[in-house]
Amino acid sequence: MPVSVTAEKSLTPELSAGLSKLYASSPEFGSGQEAVDEAERVLAAGGTVYVGWFNGKAVSSIMAWGPDDARTLRWIVVHAANRGRGIADRLVAEASRLEREQGRSHFEPGCTAIARLLKIDAARLAKA
Repeated sequence: MPVSVTAEKSLTPELSAGLSKLYASSPEFGSGQEAVDEAERVLAAGGTVYVGWFNGKAVSSIMAWGPDDARTLRWIVVHAANRGRGIADRLVAEASRLEREQGRSHFEPGCTAIARLLKIDAARLAKA
């Protein structure tokens, strides 16, 4: 499943609507709007919202923020219909790569799932 990942620095109305639908299924938020509100706070603090796209629709997302020496990756979500296809792994790997391009190399996981995916990414980098 070819998913492209973009680094979003602002939210358009269309992206906000897509993220709201996507995060509506996340247990970390009471509603999709709460997730959009959190994304706006992350962006206002200099963070980035990474979005995985498939066929023009947002199918995954993760947020990154914090100081350059320890960016926190948090609030990962993959649309229920797309789970089990390696999308979370691709999203974390691509978000980490894009963060490293900005000179950031240390990432703090916001949950155990992200910690596991960061370890997979680190192992992949060590082999390269």
